[in-house]
Amino acid sequence: MIKPVKIYLGDLTYDTVTLSTNAFPLNIGYIASHCKSVFGDKVDISLFKYISDLENAIRTSPPDVLGLSNYAWNRKISLEMSRILFNENPNAITVFGGPNFPQDFKSQEKFLKIFREIDIYVPGEGEIGFNNVVSFLLKNSSKSNLKELIHSNSIPGCAILNKTDKIEYSIPSTRLKDLDEIPSPYLTGLMDKFFDGQLYPMLQTNRGCPFLCSYCVDGQSSVNQVNKFSLTRVLDEINYISKKVPPSTHSMHISDLNFGMIPRDLEICDALAESRRTHNYPTRVLATTGKNSKERIINAIKRLDGAMRIYMSVQSMDTDVLTNIRR
Repeated sequence: MIKPVKIYLGDLTYDTVTLSTNAFPLNIGYIASHCKSVFGDKVDISLFKYISDLENAIRTSPPDVLGLSNYAWNRKISLEMSRILFNENPNAITVFGGPNFPQDFKSQEKFLKIFREIDIYVPGEGEIGFNNVVSFLLKNSSKSNLKELIHSNSIPGCAILNKTDKIEYSIPSTRLKDLDEIPSPYLTGLMDKFFDGQLYPMLQTNRGCPFLCSYCVDGQSSVNQVNKFSLTRVLDEINYISKKVPPSTHSMHISDLNFGMIPRDLEICDALAESRRTHNYPTRVLATTGKNSKERIINAIKRLDGAMRIYMSVQSMDTDVLTNIRR
């Protein structure tokens, strides 16, 4: 019987004084959930938020693949975890993803040359690109020179340095239009371990942004289409989370880029308000409110009765600046 590919996924936070990021690692939850739905028992996936937990797991039982998020606040520790892994298992593969990555090929190539700890980078939404990596590994699992093979091939949706230090990057569509293709990390129990009283749940109801702000990583035409999780699923997740949170957890983070702008967001607010009445959770909702549909956003704020703030997105009143930033 062939052993499953052992995969560790981490969205790490520093925790020496306080938690630098205290939201659930929903990002890697989506990656894991979609990967399991495609490959089933061929993969063995574990999720990590805390540095010591991941380090202990690497030293005790190093994985075949280490996938790590890359943000401004955790890049250094993600790179250090990669170095620890290579000491324990030199044949392991590291896969990074997240917005802390350049947009143009020349800069991406420079980035990968600087950070040699990264074998593969998956830009943008990560589910399809990461699954392509796993598919490649499963097809070549019997080969001893797997690391060399990766740097001799291109994998769709992934950025890799080849043997001549040139970037290999094929760019198919890596966005899922029907987000319900990703099984819910909450409803499948993947997030249960993170209801620890230190972290607060994160909810995502849609992906994408209709605006093209030049300074924003989400201001690209490639993510201009807003794709949604079904409303039924979102409401089921709210109900699940509200029953699961310990008494010490009061906040929920909504990661949508323009919450309150879509008509159904009012129904989501109603569900959150009902949860608050029934379970006394959430008493605080952290969300980036939308740039348009001001009346609807104000209505959403009212329905949550003080649990959520409104954010104004006026970067400048100068017409030249607004033109240059495409606002």
